[in-house]
Amino acid sequence: MKNLKRVLAGAFGALIFAIGVPIAYYFVFDHLPLDGFQGVALLVGVGAVLGAVLGALFPRVFGFVFESFFDI
Repeated sequence: MKNLKRVLAGAFGALIFAIGVPIAYYFVFDHLPLDGFQGVALLVGVGAVLGAVLGALFPRVFGFVFESFFDI
């Protein structure tokens, strides 16, 4: 059960960071690292990996955020 929580938290973290990192990067720097689709794909990939790692390391935090989305 503990491993399942880590996997689900990692998947949720990957999803959240894959969406958030490109948007945050665009707002901060006002352009993408590589023009076009490759820049967006690079940022989505980096965000997904970062989110999956953080979600697996801190499953309680990401589980709390996940549950708070469904409580609304």
